Amino acid sequence: REAHSVSVLEAVVQLPDNVNLAVRYTSIELVGELNEVVDRNPRFLDPVLHYLMKGLREKVLASASAKAIQSICSSCRDHMTQHFEGLLEIARSLDTFSLSHEAAIGLLKGTALVLCRLPLDKITKCLSELCAVQVLALKKLLAQEPGNGLATDPTIWLDRLAVIFRHTNPIVENGQTHPCQKVIHEIWPVLSETLNKHQGDNRIVERCCRCLRFAVRCVGKGSAALLQPLVTQMVNVYRVHPHSCFLYLGSILVDEYGMEEGCRQGLLDMVQALCMPTFQLLEQPNGLRDHPDTVDDLFRLATRFIQRSPATLLQSQIIVHILNCAIAAVILDHRDANCSIMKFLRDLIHTGVSKDHEDDFELRKGLIKEVMAQHGQHLVNQLLQAVCFCLPPYTLPDLAEVIWEIMQIDRAIFCRWLETSLKSLPKETAGGAVTVTHKQLTDFHKQVTSADECKKVCWALRDFTRLFR
Repeated sequence: REAHSVSVLEAVVQLPDNVNLAVRYTSIELVGELNEVVDRNPRFLDPVLHYLMKGLREKVLASASAKAIQSICSSCRDHMTQHFEGLLEIARSLDTFSLSHEAAIGLLKGTALVLCRLPLDKITKCLSELCAVQVLALKKLLAQEPGNGLATDPTIWLDRLAVIFRHTNPIVENGQTHPCQKVIHEIWPVLSETLNKHQGDNRIVERCCRCLRFAVRCVGKGSAALLQPLVTQMVNVYRVHPHSCFLYLGSILVDEYGMEEGCRQGLLDMVQALCMPTFQLLEQPNGLRDHPDTVDDLFRLATRFIQRSPATLLQSQIIVHILNCAIAAVILDHRDANCSIMKFLRDLIHTGVSKDHEDDFELRKGLIKEVMAQHGQHLVNQLLQAVCFCLPPYTLPDLAEVIWEIMQIDRAIFCRWLETSLKSLPKETAGGAVTVTHKQLTDFHKQVTSADECKKVCWALRDFTRLFR
């Protein structure tokens, strides 16, 4: 089979230029699909790239050729390092080719994948050159007066920067400075200014946040110096324009820096500052239902904090407000948002039984018991209301996990809470028909409180909720 693929490659790269366009198009696609064969037979790399470059210059074949070059870059990263200058040249002149947005993004992805395989001391300069075109375009957009004919949409350039950062992941040993750090610090002022200029435009702000997210992920701990200016700007813009992508970006920052002792207080301040406008938004009439993305991103952020530095959040003033918001939002029938709420509740309560962070286990256990003593009954009431009257059956496993975690904290107290909640359920419909008997209530109570694994809680909930459907 390999021999057959090799002979196909040989035939394709020798096709004359005057061959039918449809044949050339198919042959270009075929070369892209044979990328792994090229990797095993590197003697084909030069003729294949030469062949694809010819296609790149022709309007009808350009996007297909770009896609094939991306495939070759992905499979032949190590062999392609010697062609990096050529890739850089293509990247510099992307807009002279007739490429779709996706094809241009794909070419940059391929180039970034090869960039990672260069020697560390070369990466900084090469990454800077790869980003330069997009940065220059953003600078021109910032400097221009509206209406002088330039495309005014920065998302093209932000998307291109994002894909470069996303796929530039060189292997950096502990103690070495990340080669991308310097470049990202140089680019930050342009991203910051773009974000400020378009702060009311959700589409552009989302792309800025996405770009920053991949930049932070790219250099990890190496972007610590950006933390303060970035957080300050996020908080200031969010007060006026509460785009939920800032909450998502916040969760990325907590994920990267939440374990760092020196960053925890700053991150907690960020959470508190972002929560205030968020609560105002969600406390409006139908606020939860109208802003499911905000709910989703808020609890993603809170969950990340619980995972990275539980004691910091548990000892703060804001935790009670976040928990109250979660309890109110439990009944929200929105797949992603509800999943994030349940995950937050589960992870929050789990910190009271988990010994992951050994050093502060007793502290966390005490804090969770305190929180549950104050809010446990209300939470169990809401969970029961949600599962009987508000949520579709697919949410049951998530909800069962929350109940299971509450039982791990203190089963005896949970028994009392559940009994109280069951007593408050309506026993008959508006027409007076009995929906649930006393025996069904006591059977359900017994099944849940005696369960020795989470799935048995789920089965009990499934049977019980059918009585209310």
